[in-house]
Parts: sequence; C-alpha cells; structure tokens
Amino acid sequence: MEESKKSKETTGEQESASEFEAERKAVESLYDDIITTLKSERENLEREMRHEYRNARRYVRANPEQGVGIAFAGGIIAGVLLGKLISR
Repeated sequence: MEESKKSKETTGEQESASEFEAERKAVESLYDDIITTLKSERENLEREMRHEYRNARRYVRANPEQGVGIAFAGGIIAGVLLGKLISR
C-alpha cells in the first residue's frame, strides 16, 4: 500500500515538474518575443529620430532667420513658464 502511495507521489511530482518546466519555457519564449519586439521598436524610433533631426537641420540651414526666431520664441515661452512655476 505504501509503495503505491509513494509511486503516486513520485508520479505527481514528475507531472508537476514537467508542467513547471513547460510553463518556464513558455514564459522564456514570451520574454524573448517581447525583447525582440522592443529592440525592433527602438531601432525604428532611432531611425525616425535621425530622419527628423536631419530634416530639422536642413530646414534651419535653408531658413536660418526662422530657425533663430523659433528658438528665441521657444526660449521666451520656456522662461515665462519656468518663472511662473518658480514663483509659486
């Protein structure tokens, strides 16, 4: 009787171990998929940012007066907002 009880426990432990192993592999696979997706998205964002940076540089080179004006206006707006935040 005890022998069959032990064999059932051993079988149950083996099943639990194999289920755990299957779950671990599934989680690892999901983790790998997420990492791959994030790397791909990072590369896409980097490519897009480089492209936009080049476009901005070209625009400023072609229109230096407007570039300086936009930077000046942005500085004024940032200064006013920071001034209001600091004075609170």
